[in-house]
Amino acid sequence: MTPKATTRFRQVTAALAIVWALLALLVGVRARLEASVAPGVPFSMSSAAGRHVVHDVAPAAAAAGLERRDRLLAVDGVRTSAWLREGRRLELGVRNTYRVQKPDGRILEVALEPFPPGARNFPLETLVSYGLLAVGLVYLAIGVWVWRLKRDRRESWALLLFCAITSALLVLVGPQEPPVATMIGLTIPWIGAAAFHLFTTYPMEPHWAVRWPEVRLATWLGAALLAGAELVAPRLGAAGPWIDAAVTFYASGLALLCVALLTGERFRSRGHPAGARADVMLAGGFASYVPVVAFLVWHFVWGTSFPWALSLLGFFVFPAAVAWGVLRRELFDVRLAAKSSAAYGAVTLGITGLFALTITFADALIGRFDVDATSPMFSVAFLFFAILLFNPLRVRVQGLVDRIFDRDRAAYRRAVREISEAMVSMLSAREIVDRILVAVSDTMGVERSMVLLMDEAAAALRGEAARGDWDETAARFTLAPDHPIARALWMRRRELAREDFDEEPDPELREECRDVFDTLDVELLVPILFGVDLLGIIAVGRKLSGEGLGPDERQLLRTLANQSAIAIENARAFDEIAQLNKTLEARVDERTRELRDTQAQLVQSEKMRSLGQLVAGVAHELNNPIGFVHANLQLLDEYVNRLLQRDLDSEKRKKTQEAIAKLLLRSREGTERVKQIVQDLRTFSRTDQAELQQVQLGDEIDRTLALIEGRLKGIQVVRDYGELPPVRCYASQLNQVFLNLLMNACDALDGKGTIRIRTRRDGDGVVLEFEDDGPGMPPDVLSRIFEPFFTTKPVGKGTGLGLSLSHGIVARHGGTMEVASRPGAGARFTIRLPLEPPPQLEGA
Repeated sequence: MTPKATTRFRQVTAALAIVWALLALLVGVRARLEASVAPGVPFSMSSAAGRHVVHDVAPAAAAAGLERRDRLLAVDGVRTSAWLREGRRLELGVRNTYRVQKPDGRILEVALEPFPPGARNFPLETLVSYGLLAVGLVYLAIGVWVWRLKRDRRESWALLLFCAITSALLVLVGPQEPPVATMIGLTIPWIGAAAFHLFTTYPMEPHWAVRWPEVRLATWLGAALLAGAELVAPRLGAAGPWIDAAVTFYASGLALLCVALLTGERFRSRGHPAGARADVMLAGGFASYVPVVAFLVWHFVWGTSFPWALSLLGFFVFPAAVAWGVLRRELFDVRLAAKSSAAYGAVTLGITGLFALTITFADALIGRFDVDATSPMFSVAFLFFAILLFNPLRVRVQGLVDRIFDRDRAAYRRAVREISEAMVSMLSAREIVDRILVAVSDTMGVERSMVLLMDEAAAALRGEAARGDWDETAARFTLAPDHPIARALWMRRRELAREDFDEEPDPELREECRDVFDTLDVELLVPILFGVDLLGIIAVGRKLSGEGLGPDERQLLRTLANQSAIAIENARAFDEIAQLNKTLEARVDERTRELRDTQAQLVQSEKMRSLGQLVAGVAHELNNPIGFVHANLQLLDEYVNRLLQRDLDSEKRKKTQEAIAKLLLRSREGTERVKQIVQDLRTFSRTDQAELQQVQLGDEIDRTLALIEGRLKGIQVVRDYGELPPVRCYASQLNQVFLNLLMNACDALDGKGTIRIRTRRDGDGVVLEFEDDGPGMPPDVLSRIFEPFFTTKPVGKGTGLGLSLSHGIVARHGGTMEVASRPGAGARFTIRLPLEPPPQLEGA
């Protein structure tokens, strides 16, 4: 399937699962409400796997011989499963015959009247019913929450399917109503398939699941077949209970198989980066699945004296554990937390026991010597001194436990401190790299590590230094800056592991990134970033202990990368300064010329780009008068031929002469229009090395408007010119500014709106305002509007240089350029220029 089709399939199936869960919630709540106002059986029971076991009885039922663990076989001659599905109502005052089987195999039939509404009092049944309703809502909430936050990841989708289907079962367990029994039978088999899909997707996908994805499909097909069998079970008579049992144990068996598979995969993949998530998921699976399956078997084989569904109340542990792992890529070290908790518990228990032993010994000693210890003051004083005696011991033991379990963190903190102090004086990149490798190898205990630095000359990341056993291919490894994994490190700005690319939709890109980890045989790649530059990469292999790199190790690597980035940049800056000192003046002159040439080229290229946009409009403006003159010439030819006729009377000759005069006058007007347009274009195309001159800015704005007359169709231009004194400036450069502002306004208005141009004198300068009533700009665009190469136009429609160059031109003239805008309120650009430019503009 294509990535788009996969996404659509996940969305549709997720929506179906949520709808089924909500439908089950509606049916479950309605069944509970109906059960509270309808007559009920005089006992409570729990049903699963085709077995219906009594676990509490009313006094009347007990007197008739019903006991806990009795199996209800039939009601009024109808098998219990069929009776529940058919939903036969109980009537007050009418006895119903219940056929039960005792634990010893005896069959007993009793006739009992139903209890009136509200008279049944089985608190444990009520607790289980409403407790499971709450747990079901938690399941659904967790699934939807994770899906909403991580919709692009397949484990989120698998978790949502499992949570939604399990939620449907949980909210249905409890009430004994006809639609409930049917929906439970239809829901149970899908739980097993959803669990199998989840466990074989997250946190570690087994190799056989990758090789044979049909295995997952087979579990879903099995669930579909069992759900179909459950629909026809009422028509199969004695075979119906066995179908119920098959449905139940299909789901529970797959659940246990999932836990076993993940356990085996965890032991086989020791040291895998996803080990912490697997530990959390296994802990949640054992805490949730094992008790439920155990109680199901107990219920099926021997019968329980309490509702087996009581074990489902702790079922929320599993989705919570999985959600924690899905949402948090870096988990705490579960093993370390468990060991430290056990150590604290053992120490606390030991100190408490020693304290109790001391108190007991003191009581015996006091009794031995007949000391009067009955006084409360004596007891309080003795306890006070005992606490003072044991408090130093408690503090010392607690400190010892902290040092034992915080040993790695202390070593990491010490390493960071030593590296920070050492790198201050390092001015060699190789020395810095070697120091990093020592810290990574010795402090973290990894089997191999390498630092790749950017080689500017070769435009590639090359291995600068390495420690550990590297083969020849890995030692010569180079990475291009445009490689997908280099781009990912630069863009994500954090360490990356192989499994971070599991959800990459492009298979070629995914394999290309994985190949880097496989070639280097490393577990983690950490970027060395300085600002927006990728200086290098720290490649770290697995730990010698076989454990994965946990959050503490990752934090140490991030700190090392940050410290080394500063040190490497300082070393490079030192080298550059040393080189610059040799030829400082020559380099300054060279850079100044380069910058000046680049600036001139940028201004000229932007002007040419703007002129290119004017070509269509100017061509149209030129075609009109030229076409008009051409037509006049044709008429003029006819009139001249008429004048050459000798027999033409004087009256016609006079009219012909007048017509020729008019044609010549109007043709002259057309040629003057062409001449003016060409003159305006020549003004625009002047190089930036033109002399400073006194200019009337109002005339320059009008000239610019004349050039873009073709772009102003449908746009009203309002001129509000005040009296302006001449301004000494480079007219062609300011024309470029006016053109950029007016062209941008035309683009924003898109052929409909108003442009207002205001000019006025302001002290020793002038103020020019260009305002439009277009859509305006949001704050994030407004803050970057003068940045070079920033543009909101599509590719090919703008370079992002126009406003940046315009801002620079105004600044070089000693002026300022400001913009004010908000969404829906247009934009206003304000230019302030002095009458005399700064001295440094001379010759610029």
